[in-house]
This record gives sequence, structure tokens and C-alpha cells, in this order.
Amino acid sequence: KKTDLSVHTQAHLNKIALRLNQRPRETLGFQTPASKLQASVAPTG
Repeated sequence: KKTDLSVHTQAHLNKIALRLNQRPRETLGFQTPASKLQASVAPTG
């Protein structure tokens, strides 16, 4: 809260987001948020 993110580049914020989304979570049965999302989205094509 009240953290000024404008001092960080978008590339740096993207790198942090990627690290967070690739970390397994206990609440997701030790799956990563990215893999859980991919499994819940219907494949296209």
C-alpha cells in the first residue's frame, strides 16, 4: 500500500510477476497459479 511503483521499470515488474506466478502455492494443492490458470482455460484451436 502506498508504494510508488513508478520508480521501477515495466520489465522489472514483469519479472517479479513471473516469479510470483511460477511459485507453487499450498492453497492450490502445490500447483503454480500459472499452471492452475492454464488448466482451467479451455484450449483453443
